Amino acid sequence: MASLNNIKKRISGIKSINQITSAMELVAATKMRKAQEAALASRFYSFDALEILGNVIHSLASFGDETHLFEREAKKTLVLIVTSDKGLVGSFNGSVLKKVDAFLKKHNDNLKEGKIVFVTIGQKGADYVKKLGITPLRSFTNYSDIVDFGEIGELTEVLSKGYRKENWDRIISFSTNFTSALSQEVVERQILPFSVTEIRRTIEDIIPKTGRYSELRKELAERRAEQPLDYIMEPSPAEILEDFLPHLLKIEIYHLMLEANASEHSSRRMTMKNASDNAKELTGELTVFYNKTRQEMITKELGEITGTVAALTNHL
Repeated sequence: MASLNNIKKRISGIKSINQITSAMELVAATKMRKAQEAALASRFYSFDALEILGNVIHSLASFGDETHLFEREAKKTLVLIVTSDKGLVGSFNGSVLKKVDAFLKKHNDNLKEGKIVFVTIGQKGADYVKKLGITPLRSFTNYSDIVDFGEIGELTEVLSKGYRKENWDRIISFSTNFTSALSQEVVERQILPFSVTEIRRTIEDIIPKTGRYSELRKELAERRAEQPLDYIMEPSPAEILEDFLPHLLKIEIYHLMLEANASEHSSRRMTMKNASDNAKELTGELTVFYNKTRQEMITKELGEITGTVAALTNHL
């Protein structure tokens, strides 16, 4: 039979854990609300900016390829992995890395030949790449809980400069898109080169299927039914795009990071909530077991006392 002291210690320990997880849940919930607001607020700007980019690319058909930021042969690919620095986030990191695994299996030959390189955001992503026996080109960690636009300047510069120098010909990102407080979706995006198809897919990913801002899907369908805007560019498309496109690249990365922030805090909140609920449930079960065990011990002691008294009485 279990010791009552041991059971009491277990109950006390679980209650302490419950206090910690409850506190972490409250902290994560606060960060989640702020991150959600930032991510949702950025969707309008990202939506319009990417749509402008799609129209600009479409209008360039008559000018031909005047910038290296459009389609070219993908001889070498950079994979951008967006994860968290810390754990206790449920399946947040695992879902992203599972998607990366599937991509690498599909392009295993390129991986072996060194035609795939990595840049990681978050310590978990860096650890994953190192386990593959590969050192990331750059590993960015310790961003703010809600990333600031100025923080991603170095990251964007690394991606853009390497692409311009043809160190890689394509940039693929793996990150988590915020759907709701209970649901996040891992998405694979082509960041560079810019293409109308990929931009349209990114816009569709930005708009939630249900709930807040889902009405934008109807607006998107109406816009697509119209003819793409034909821009008049001065002094020349190439000169304008050299300044315009890097800014849009930064916007796309920034939005991607905000979505990941909101997803991470939402996942951490749910993980801590589940841990708190499990701790409460286990505390209840152990308390019942403690009372039952204590009652059994009392009953046993009473039986022994009664038996002893009866034996003494018979002896007398």
